[in-house]
Amino acid sequence: MEEKFTLEEQMAVASVLYNLADADFQSHEAERQCLEACMKELEFDATGFIPIEKNQLHVKAYETLKRMSKEKKRTFSRMMTQLSRSDDHFGPRERAFVMEILEMCDVPFVHR
Repeated sequence: MEEKFTLEEQMAVASVLYNLADADFQSHEAERQCLEACMKELEFDATGFIPIEKNQLHVKAYETLKRMSKEKKRTFSRMMTQLSRSDDHFGPRERAFVMEILEMCDVPFVHR
């Protein structure tokens, strides 16, 4: 049985994904579609959602991400990988941001 993300986990994951989508300061249709698919998979209604600012993630989201189960962390890692690759360019800013999340939140790297 697949674990469901709590509201707190949904907010943390969604905030990271929104910040990741903007990490390279470019917006692509493929990225937007991938982000929407991730929100649907999370079962998160992003209507009116205001993501945690990138410089506040370490204070407001990292502990929540660290406490997630291994299964949830793998799902989250896969979402980051899919989003990063969705525009066919996994740039240095995106890569650095993903590495920070993986290291600071004890999330395994899932490349598919």
